[in-house]
Amino acid sequence: MPELLSQDTIENRLAELGDWQYRDSAVHKTWKLKGFLTAVTFANAIAHLANEADHHPDLSVHDYNRLTVRITTHSAGGVTENDLTMAERIESLHRDS
Repeated sequence: MPELLSQDTIENRLAELGDWQYRDSAVHKTWKLKGFLTAVTFANAIAHLANEADHHPDLSVHDYNRLTVRITTHSAGGVTENDLTMAERIESLHRDS
């Protein structure tokens, strides 16, 4: 089972990513995108990325043009290195789009 990370480690790594937050044993970020189709397209891109990594974040398209991502390792009961790696990959995906 992956090892849980300390709150300090999580917050330091998230500070490098920008706009990600740590709360409720998970890392979160919400994007405001150009419209509904853009939000759904980005959610689908994340779904493909996550499926390849066998790591499945919670994705929520809401308020027409917003996408919220919540990442945690359920089996470990909190945030692990896998979660922060996924957040980094998602952030790179967004920058490259």
